[in-house]
Amino acid sequence: MSIHIGIDLGTTNTVIASCKAPNFGGIPFSKVRSIQQFVDPKNKGELSYLPSVLFLDSESNVKVGAYALDRKSKGADRRVLYNTKIDIGKPKTIYQYDFTPVKAASEILKICHEAIRRIVPRGEDFPSVTITVPASFNQNQIADTRTAAQIAGFKNVSILEEPVAALYKYINDQRISHDETAIDFTETKRILVYDIGGGTCDVCVVDLKIDTDGTYDIHFIVTNRYTEFGGNDFDEQVAISLLNKLFKRYNIPSNSISEEIKKDLVARVLPICEQYKKDYSEQLNNNCPPDEVIDSFFSSMSKFVGDIEDVELDVTYKEYVESTKIFFDDNYRRPMRDLTDKLREKQVLRPVWRTLKKLKELNERGIDCVFLTGGMSKYPPIEMALAEFCKCPIIKSEEPMQAVALGAALSKFIKSKISNDNALDISGEVEPDENFSQEKKLINERPRLAEAIFI
Repeated sequence: MSIHIGIDLGTTNTVIASCKAPNFGGIPFSKVRSIQQFVDPKNKGELSYLPSVLFLDSESNVKVGAYALDRKSKGADRRVLYNTKIDIGKPKTIYQYDFTPVKAASEILKICHEAIRRIVPRGEDFPSVTITVPASFNQNQIADTRTAAQIAGFKNVSILEEPVAALYKYINDQRISHDETAIDFTETKRILVYDIGGGTCDVCVVDLKIDTDGTYDIHFIVTNRYTEFGGNDFDEQVAISLLNKLFKRYNIPSNSISEEIKKDLVARVLPICEQYKKDYSEQLNNNCPPDEVIDSFFSSMSKFVGDIEDVELDVTYKEYVESTKIFFDDNYRRPMRDLTDKLREKQVLRPVWRTLKKLKELNERGIDCVFLTGGMSKYPPIEMALAEFCKCPIIKSEEPMQAVALGAALSKFIKSKISNDNALDISGEVEPDENFSQEKKLINERPRLAEAIFI
């Protein structure tokens, strides 16, 4: 094949990349490809990514992408499906119109299949495709991903772990740039991969060495739980704090508002809270000291509650930090009572602590560096927290939201040996019931506007 396709079937966004076969001895180069999708009920447009959101107008009328995401921002609606990737592999999960996680994934992949058709030069066969999955995906989850791809029309599909794909892209970029400060992988390096996107966080440890013949020798050492934690949680936490502030500003008792209205209000302000996240991240990434970050203002809400109109949706940087500090609180050291409350897993460092703790218990050597990737890696406080906790260098993807798809497209032209047969999977380990009173105290500090959303 003259090209190979990589698909990052993401929880929040799906990205497609292609890579042409390099000339003999050359370095392969991959690029992101645009995806045509509905941007409103009747018109299509092209974006560099496909929101992994479905709007089910009816069982036979499904719209995937930008328009579905816009419908999601309009308020709570059972016909809008999102974050369905976290349910894949669960056989009894059924959404509206009898949609299952596999069927939802197949609808997303159908849009990808159509986009790839437009990439293929006339007269050539449909190219081979690599679809990425989290390192912690079990056999059922991988099998369901393959099934979804087959339903979507794909025939020649390979599966690749997302951390490996992102590392391919990182190392390939170092080769292209001839960066003298790049890590030397001719000797084995132990890497903790921290992949945090919009809806999930995937942490694992791999040993990586590039042999003299250019083969990537990759061994998974530890895989952890695929945690439902990401940028969406930051947006939601800020949204709840913002609405609590507005209720106080307008003297509206929280218990006077129905849960359904609260859900709608949260859904309506979520896109604005995401804008605050992007703006404050950009300022910090431009070397702006935290105490000099300029407060932003993005929007107002024309209709709030009752007769209240034209409400300013203001979130200062100080308020943003205060709203999200719960994700950085030092409670990852305290075991939780059980694993049914997903709130207790929503901390930046908890999965890192669990992983490094297990390495130590096994008398394994420590990590040499942390590889940070995923869309939320653009939020500098996460990198700062990892650097302070892990006490080792942090390396990052230059294009974190696209790195996995770009690396998957490269995979066809990279010689590799990937082994995860002896990897220690700690995703199912239950921690003991200790110090729960302290853990419970911290959990209860969360804003309590719409608990049903979190549960």
